[in-house]
Amino acid sequence: MFHPVGSQPPSVYWRRRLLLLGSLVLVIVLIALTVRAMRSDGHPAAATKGGSTTASTQVDTSTSASSTASVTTGNSPSSTGSSGASSSNAAQPCATKDLSIVAVVGKPSYQVGDQPLLELQVTNVGRAPCVQDLADKAVELRVYNGESRVWGSHDCQIQPGTDNKTLAVQRPVQVAVTWSGLTSQPKCAGTRQRVGAGTYTLYAVLSGKTGKAKQFTIS
Repeated sequence: MFHPVGSQPPSVYWRRRLLLLGSLVLVIVLIALTVRAMRSDGHPAAATKGGSTTASTQVDTSTSASSTASVTTGNSPSSTGSSGASSSNAAQPCATKDLSIVAVVGKPSYQVGDQPLLELQVTNVGRAPCVQDLADKAVELRVYNGESRVWGSHDCQIQPGTDNKTLAVQRPVQVAVTWSGLTSQPKCAGTRQRVGAGTYTLYAVLSGKTGKAKQFTIS
């Protein structure tokens, strides 16, 4: 093997062997590069999700003052929403006069001990899409029993941050909060207690503007 035998000078056989070895190395390198390229093509980078229509939802727990919310097409209230809301910087901020705000309750009647689903619904009634902050600090829900204030979503906790959503024209967006059914006071003062049977009124406030109230009962 190391002493070539033949009619040609040994240098000729060594050159042939080196040429063959070089060809094999080149083929191996080409195969490795091809396999690597195929793997890269088969696993593209994940695309960024866009156009989400759900803001967030919050839950007011019985063990703390915090709440959990969700936005639909949207602290305390997080929001759950339809396709009327999306993240965007193209539109202008919403004018107060262009927003229709309504309080919405999951169902007209609940039992004592239930956790009612309370919502703020906002609709852009203007002529063009606009941007509205639907973060907890901008959305507040309050429950009254007659003239007596029973609960407020900002009483015990206000989650920081901004959640700008582009509101399409005439497309309602809901920000929902699951209420624990416990009373609360501003700054979380006093002891929280289970509310009793009665007729309650929900008020929804968005950036200081109070919308149309909604009544519901607890029995």
